[in-house]
Amino acid sequence: MDLSILLMSIGIFLIIVSGFFKNSSKKIEKDVEELSISIFQETNNLKRRLKMVEEELLLEPEFQVKSKSVTNVQNPKVQQVMQAVQQAAQTSKIAQTTTQTKPIHQIIVSQVLELNKQGLSVADISIRSNLTEEQVRQVIANGGR
Repeated sequence: MDLSILLMSIGIFLIIVSGFFKNSSKKIEKDVEELSISIFQETNNLKRRLKMVEEELLLEPEFQVKSKSVTNVQNPKVQQVMQAVQQAAQTSKIAQTTTQTKPIHQIIVSQVLELNKQGLSVADISIRSNLTEEQVRQVIANGGR
């Protein structure tokens, strides 16, 4: 009988002690919840900032990252290669502007139509939508179709 009384008292003691540990698990749950909320908020802030940067890049089509490489290269072969690369880049840029057969995304079409409704000029709409003025005129003339 002493063994059963001893086991019962140990069980009651453990039940009482477990009541104190529930508070620490609630604290941990609360900390995890606060952490997840803060991560969610930071993620949303980063998404907003990324969207702003994307919009700025759409508004600035001539945006280029300038490298801090040495421009005064003494080797003539390297200078020739650099000139060839620059010429190829200019040629591809000209080819892109002259033969843009890529369809205009529906979001940009709706943006162009909305800016037109607001009374902006074709040049302003062209700058904001990163389209040529001719493309803007076509979108407005087609009514988004």
